[in-house]
Amino acid sequence: MPQIKSRRKHIRQTEKRTRRNRRLKEQVAKSTRAALEAARSGDEEEIQQAMNRAYKAIDKASQAGVFHARRGDRKKSLLAQQVAELQAE
Repeated sequence: MPQIKSRRKHIRQTEKRTRRNRRLKEQVAKSTRAALEAARSGDEEEIQQAMNRAYKAIDKASQAGVFHARRGDRKKSLLAQQVAELQAE
């Protein structure tokens, strides 16, 4: 454990940010999986709702700095492609 006060604070901040980042990443992963499952089921309304939730989670994570904005855009684009492929089947 660091002896310097500022280092102790830095550790607390890092732990707090790590928890937030993990939570947001998990939300992105869960909502993405849900959107893909909805696409497999074939229900149009369910797919749209799941896609909206996934996009919202990705945008939130990008805005919070969990990952870069362009990475968020890439994730949304890839998700849309995957959903379109599953719907075509």
